[in-house]
Amino acid sequence: VYLDAVFKPNLSRLDFLQEGWRLEHSKLEDKTSDLVFKGVVYNEMKGAFSETSSLFGQKFINTILPKGTYGYISGGDPLCIPELTHEHLRNFHA
Repeated sequence: VYLDAVFKPNLSRLDFLQEGWRLEHSKLEDKTSDLVFKGVVYNEMKGAFSETSSLFGQKFINTILPKGTYGYISGGDPLCIPELTHEHLRNFHA
């Protein structure tokens, strides 16, 4: 069961929109309100980079160790997360 979660994950579109990112009206009941980015991972990573020291530390490590594990942001860069599509995520795990 645990290995299925790793090697054959159930990546539904709704799960992606909940966990990854989506556009949502800032006031759900007002369809004329501004659209804003939402999503569990998106918001967590946005919070992780909300402090200058965290952002500096991550960029520093990415620069000095670009090809190693620390050269990547494990949760994703909040500026790049909206580029991810459900299809790309499924293909990555295929």
